[in-house]
Amino acid sequence: MTASVKASPPASPSESKPTPRHFHDVWKFLVPLGIGVILWFVPAPAGLAIKAWHMFAVFVATIAGIMTAPLPMSAVAIVGATVGVLVGVLSFADVTKSTGTDLVWLVMLAFFISRGVIKTGLGRRIALLFMRLLGKRTVGLGYGLALTELMISPAMPSITARAGGVMLPITRAIAEVLGSHADDPESRGKVGRYLILCAFHANIISAGMFITAMAGNPLAVKLAADQGVSISWLDWAVAASVPGLLCLAIIPLAMLWIAPPQIRETPDATALAQRELATMGPISAKEIIMAAIFLGLLVLWIFGEDLKISATLAAALGVSLLFICRVLTWQDALNEKAAWDTMIWIGLLIMLASKLNEYGMVSWFGKEFGAHLEGFHRLAVYMVVAAIYCYIHYFFASATAHISALFPLSMALMVAAGIPPFTAAVALGILSNINGCLTQYGIGSGPVMFGAGYVTQGEWWKAGFLMSLIYMFVWLVVGPLWWQLLGHV
Repeated sequence: MTASVKASPPASPSESKPTPRHFHDVWKFLVPLGIGVILWFVPAPAGLAIKAWHMFAVFVATIAGIMTAPLPMSAVAIVGATVGVLVGVLSFADVTKSTGTDLVWLVMLAFFISRGVIKTGLGRRIALLFMRLLGKRTVGLGYGLALTELMISPAMPSITARAGGVMLPITRAIAEVLGSHADDPESRGKVGRYLILCAFHANIISAGMFITAMAGNPLAVKLAADQGVSISWLDWAVAASVPGLLCLAIIPLAMLWIAPPQIRETPDATALAQRELATMGPISAKEIIMAAIFLGLLVLWIFGEDLKISATLAAALGVSLLFICRVLTWQDALNEKAAWDTMIWIGLLIMLASKLNEYGMVSWFGKEFGAHLEGFHRLAVYMVVAAIYCYIHYFFASATAHISALFPLSMALMVAAGIPPFTAAVALGILSNINGCLTQYGIGSGPVMFGAGYVTQGEWWKAGFLMSLIYMFVWLVVGPLWWQLLGHV
């Protein structure tokens, strides 16, 4: 018997021709490639080694690739590093060593800790307890969201996980119980818009308060270290404490003016919190273990220098205990894709940016452009550079790309103008989080919270700009006064 063979039908025109999507994606590859090639063949500026200029071309092309996003960020970083090896500005040993640094491991381990906070339900329980305690009035709900962020952010470097895994489900549930629905333009303003904006702004402020509260913060710490400034976990936390707490205190009140809720009294919110807590049941053994390890980590991060325990070693100890106590399994760690992804891109970006400093690009930039700042008061330079660094973020869709591209050069300009290095580094590091408030695409939690549908783009941008003015005053005026008391200025 002869098997019959059915001829395949001819390809349809849509199958044989590239789809418009293919053409749409081509420019995402061509833009970074074109930038890199052009910079490569432009003569190096006077006083700058050709290798430093070529490293700069590879670096800028990589950042451009992260911005246009033809591939995921880690893939772009791998391509950029590979090109750097092929053209001779990097060795492959530089690439392989990039993911083996303390800071890279600190971020990855903190992601595992954050998984424990979410998996055990501890983060959700903390949020509900604050809702029950403060939820009788709308402004109290705003403070409950801010306090929840403050409590859980030190051990959760993924602001997207904090927003999507803990804050948004609770915020949305409260809004709906109070009759505020995202798909109803008439009811969005009852309380939902206010709560979403409070939760988002508390998210980015808390992200700036701890090195471990946003994945890009360790990158800023490393770039500052390349310019001779050592910032420990405690240094950052203490420096950010007063201005950060002030911002968190302002957010719920300011939003009463910027996005005024129609409902000011919210007794139903406390009832919802009580019902949800009852559904969760008594605090579980794993929640207690998670809370104890979390508190222990905070103690080690604060007193680690005295105990000769680094922040990364403390995180490793915490994760080890989570495994031993069966709070986390190794499968949980393997499933935490964001941790492994971050380990790749943050390691490679730190390595690429460090090479710019090693080859003299950053010092050359500071010296060359610092000469033009002579005669200007250092406070004026500080304000102008900080403002440009913040508001140029309208053109960035990645906090990490922004830090990689602009942090070293902005810090070099400030230091050249006479700004104390610690002040310059901490201010820019914190602004790298604050500037995410400007748009719905500027930082990881933005798309999550904006996607809830309670806030229009116009409302989001208006709130972001007005709040940015408040944040700039707090961090650029109150911040330095606090740092002066600490002896850093």
